Amino acid sequence: MGKHVAIMGTGIMGTGMGKVLLKQGYSVSCYNRTESNAKDLVAAGATYAKTPAKAAEAADFVIIMMWNKEALDSVVLGDDGLFANAKDGQVFIDMSTQLPDTGLWLAKEFAKKGAGFLDAPVHGSKGEANSGGLWIMAGGDENTYRKALPILQIVGETVHYMGGSGKGYATKLCGNHLVSTIVAALCESMVLAKKAGLDPKEVLSVWMDSDFRSPVVDGVGNSIISRNFEVAFHLRTMVKDTELIRNYSESLNVPVLLSNIVHEINKVGLNKGYGEENASAVVKVFEEMAGIL
Repeated sequence: MGKHVAIMGTGIMGTGMGKVLLKQGYSVSCYNRTESNAKDLVAAGATYAKTPAKAAEAADFVIIMMWNKEALDSVVLGDDGLFANAKDGQVFIDMSTQLPDTGLWLAKEFAKKGAGFLDAPVHGSKGEANSGGLWIMAGGDENTYRKALPILQIVGETVHYMGGSGKGYATKLCGNHLVSTIVAALCESMVLAKKAGLDPKEVLSVWMDSDFRSPVVDGVGNSIISRNFEVAFHLRTMVKDTELIRNYSESLNVPVLLSNIVHEINKVGLNKGYGEENASAVVKVFEEMAGIL
């Protein structure tokens, strides 16, 4: 296989991964529905194409990182889409967050053209995307996984093979259930500490010295203390993901009581205009409810 990768979706994550691949000597082509949003990746050395088909034309691997199912459909469907123009031997890797049934559908459609497909979503955000430090969970045909592994190991710190098509997406939804509830619980705890008259810096220091310290606690905690809600992971994306968790859990008849509560709280934050801020901005909802904002 050659060293040409196409990136579909040049948001925070797609741009970061594209830059990492460029630094490793890969040629990168890209497509985004809004061309101006690709300027950072193009400035780093990528080539912009006007259609998904044109961007993927000469690529050995195509990384898809679209925000939601509607955006995903926009790059795979139609005469200029990836389905119609996929080539035998190409490998398509969707690294976004989707429902597992979407993975089965994508694998089936790409197989019609002799192309491989992996659903390989990631944990991590802006910093990890720009450093090649993402945590990847892949689902799909195992031979396709082995073929794509060198690419995945460049953009990821760790790569786990989770099983057949859809299993990567399923693993991501389970993980996002965990992280969304941690973020909400941390916000609630910090509001409680603030109203109790405690120094939030000292409280966070205690937590980071304890056995429940984590990068999430550290990052979200410091974001709240500093009131820095610069985006690493949009609150609107958290709302989108907690809705996917709700829909998937319903299909399996699994109660997810905590996730459902967090989803509703996140929606309140979205309706209050915090959606374009970092997910940690949901703390303002808890602060308002506690009467301290």
